[in-house]
Amino acid sequence: MKKRIIYGIILVVIIAGAIIIATMGLNADLTYSKNARVDIYVGKTIENNDIKQIVEEVFGEGRTIVQQVEVYGDMATVLIEEKNADNLEEKIETLNTKINEKYGVENKKEEAIQVVHQPKIRLSSILNPYIMPLTISTIAVLVYAMIRFRKLGALKTLASYLISILLSGALYLSFLAITRIPINRLVIPVGLLIYILVITILTIIKEKKYNGYVIETENKK
Repeated sequence: MKKRIIYGIILVVIIAGAIIIATMGLNADLTYSKNARVDIYVGKTIENNDIKQIVEEVFGEGRTIVQQVEVYGDMATVLIEEKNADNLEEKIETLNTKINEKYGVENKKEEAIQVVHQPKIRLSSILNPYIMPLTISTIAVLVYAMIRFRKLGALKTLASYLISILLSGALYLSFLAITRIPINRLVIPVGLLIYILVITILTIIKEKKYNGYVIETENKK
């Protein structure tokens, strides 16, 4: 009865996640969303917080990422949501004026600031480098498990591993979709960690069952 309830909850979560992904998609982080990248050269050592405050004054309180670049710390790269990039020329002019006032420089907008419009990055393009290594490692794990636990049933072992891996992946995606956690650089490492944990835990469980089966068989003899 408890297993049925658990399986029912899992099914509901996966269905809800699938519906959200199909209708709304996943919530991409600003890095992976459609954005405007603003490269700023100041000529003096800058502070991230100062640039961020100026950017928020000019572009509003939408999502922004400010990163100091170059060895001398006199340049910054700012990512801005595309929807906040209306009247961009005017805002860039204001941004340059405020930065000049803040740091006591006289940089011209055309020389100090460069804007690049970046399209949304597809999740598939982020996953592509991991597909082949994951496929190879999964096949290796499945072959090992089928051989190691053949006395428990090779096909049954194969099915249990495949179902566990697919369910954990579906649950993870559904969780990201339902909670609207932004898709960022941590999503794939966390997913890989879940993948490793699922295989490790399942293998430990199988080892215990296998050892119990061996002991039981020897006792019968």
